[in-house]
Amino acid sequence: MRCLLKVAIVLAPLLWSFVSQGQSTPASSAPDDTSRTLSIDLFPQRMGGVGSSMPGDGGPLFQASAAARIATPKTSAVVAFDFVQGAGTPIRRALEAGFDRRGTQGNGASRMRLRGEWKPTPSLQLSAGRDTLHDGWGYRSLFRGRHTAPAAFLQTVLDGGGRVRYRHRIEALQGARSIHCWTGADPTGDPQTWVPPSGTLRGALERMVVSHRLEVDFGQRLTAALWGAVVWNTEGGNRLFEPHYLIPLTSLRPTEYAQGSSDNALVGLEGQWRLGPKGTRHRYLYGQLLLDELIVSEILGSTGWWGNKYGLLGGVHWGYPRGAWRIELTGVRPWTYSHYTATSAYINGLTPVAHPLGANFMEGSLHGRMERGPWALHGRLTASRRGDAAMGEVPTGSLPQVGDIDRTFDTYAWLNGRNRDFLLVQLDVARHFKVGGNTTFKGFLRLEHGRTSHGPDLLTENRLVFGLRTTGPFLGADW
Repeated sequence: MRCLLKVAIVLAPLLWSFVSQGQSTPASSAPDDTSRTLSIDLFPQRMGGVGSSMPGDGGPLFQASAAARIATPKTSAVVAFDFVQGAGTPIRRALEAGFDRRGTQGNGASRMRLRGEWKPTPSLQLSAGRDTLHDGWGYRSLFRGRHTAPAAFLQTVLDGGGRVRYRHRIEALQGARSIHCWTGADPTGDPQTWVPPSGTLRGALERMVVSHRLEVDFGQRLTAALWGAVVWNTEGGNRLFEPHYLIPLTSLRPTEYAQGSSDNALVGLEGQWRLGPKGTRHRYLYGQLLLDELIVSEILGSTGWWGNKYGLLGGVHWGYPRGAWRIELTGVRPWTYSHYTATSAYINGLTPVAHPLGANFMEGSLHGRMERGPWALHGRLTASRRGDAAMGEVPTGSLPQVGDIDRTFDTYAWLNGRNRDFLLVQLDVARHFKVGGNTTFKGFLRLEHGRTSHGPDLLTENRLVFGLRTTGPFLGADW
């Protein structure tokens, strides 16, 4: 702990940015194609502490990032290293989902991110690297969520500034690190959810996913998007690439069917309806529909067939000059994102790639932000219910890492199994102040109340988080 405090003390004065211009130009002339800008940033994002009503769930809090960026008129690249050391269950869950390596104490983690972009023409952009990704206008996503760890990707975006936009992306996802022989695992827990107590959190490359998204503006208020993806097992490196999936604008589901339906195909529809005066983009209704598998006759007959796998998401975002608020509801049927074999599931390690709760759940959330002068107020309420298996027995379809070959019934009700109810309320108050020059810090105080009930078990925790930060609030995991 003393070492972390010393690091924080050393890094705090090092909030700096170094910019060098490779070719100087007169102030009145525009930079030419040979101009190059290099910036290097090293800064602490937050320093403070956590007090908890649960013994052993508090302690110091520290987060920092180091990044190097280089840019030219047509290209840019960034390499970033993130480190976090914190306390509390929400932070540990966020580390397991979004970071690469855990420290020896289990509450510290690090990750490396990098991204390069090239824009050869005004309407074409190529990107590659290893970074976090997100699809959609919601806080959550049924397609691709930002909560999961960075993944290697190659992306093509076509956007000529008109009504139509297209994105094609290939990702490499890792498998779960082998931990079933770990002697420190909780014997009462589900082995399918065990994560390593330290070291790397994921194993070698296990699956590939290709996805594309076609977005169209219908007038000034309505925007709709079609989304599709296919996940396939790399088979130990023997099937890294499938050329028929790499063709832009191809129809992925029929292509997957032509291969014998051995891969995991997903399709989706998304829409956004802008509210308020024309041109206002900060007030809108939005929704997503994801289809993993669907037979309409089974839906109309209310049979509860296990193969009807789909998800729904809807919300409203309302912005105003001093802040914004958002309400969002999400639900996903059992066995969605899973496949006959776990190696073709839509996961990265043991973390679902779309929604952090996986499947067989319902969730509602309320987010608010308000700023006035140097003060900022953030609030969040998340409530969810997921049907979990008791002691890892009789799978309920909530964990995509469990292959649907392990199902024990042909019909599954939504929220089947033993209910896991989770409630998290957070209120964060911060004040901006300058420390010489243009360096701005935020002193913050956050109150949290978390409650988890799983069958007869009930766990309640109250936390007080405080300190200084240079970025927005990192509220931790809320699932």
